[in-house]
Amino acid sequence: MVASGAILLAGKGLFAKALYAMGLSFHDVAAIRSVLAVPGFALLAWLYRNNISSSADRITHRKDLLIAAGVGLLCYYLGALANFYALTIVAASVERPLLFAYPIFVVLITTVMHRRAPSAPVVLALLLTTAGVTLVTGALSASLTAEQWAGMGWIAFCSLTIAVYFLVSADLTQRLGSSFFTFIAMTSAAVGFFGHYQIASGWQNIDLSGSAWLTLVTLIVFSTVLPLLLMAEGVRRVGASRAALISTLGPPATAIMAYYLTGEMLTLSQLAGIGLVIVGVLSLEMAR
Repeated sequence: MVASGAILLAGKGLFAKALYAMGLSFHDVAAIRSVLAVPGFALLAWLYRNNISSSADRITHRKDLLIAAGVGLLCYYLGALANFYALTIVAASVERPLLFAYPIFVVLITTVMHRRAPSAPVVLALLLTTAGVTLVTGALSASLTAEQWAGMGWIAFCSLTIAVYFLVSADLTQRLGSSFFTFIAMTSAAVGFFGHYQIASGWQNIDLSGSAWLTLVTLIVFSTVLPLLLMAEGVRRVGASRAALISTLGPPATAIMAYYLTGEMLTLSQLAGIGLVIVGVLSLEMAR
């Protein structure tokens, strides 16, 4: 499930780039996507409503809801806003691998919280995926501009919020159910975006073409609702650290999509990076 969700999410940057080319701003894409995705998450939460734990008492349940709403604001409002802004600066094939640096943050946060070093297979997989991400992004290149570094900095911030989301969701999805937890988090983010967009642009001023609406709907269904549900369910089943590393399949998927859909050429170092990411994920699964 995590791998499927990661591959679907890999197309988000390409959809965003297409929408920017149609004249939409990052405020338009981030806010409209977030608000219109809520009905889809509500439907999924209702369909999987029986997955909510019946043993949780009312006080714990209320606390869980507040935490889910808070992490939704952090990751899917602040993190998503930073991510969509960064996509106005950097290429999608660079954004996705750098975004998936969050396994580094997951392992570091887990190590500090539990004061326990990660196992050897996790360390090996982490080193391989980190090296792969570095090669795919071209982070060692001296030709990167200050603006590109700033864009990658915003993506790194988004990556950190994803790591926090993974760690929190690993526990809460056990009690709330993955679909209900995702619905609460995304609704919270949508509320934030609703107010944000009203101040920034005004909902009454939206004027999009038919092709823009079609692209937005495709983005919402196939690169927002379905993949995030799959990711949340995957975290519930296999845990945060393993799910974070498996989901690094997203960067090579984005690079391949960018090549076939936009004609973006892959360098030898990027191909080597893709190979390292895949080897890192496979080594983790073989160790299990």
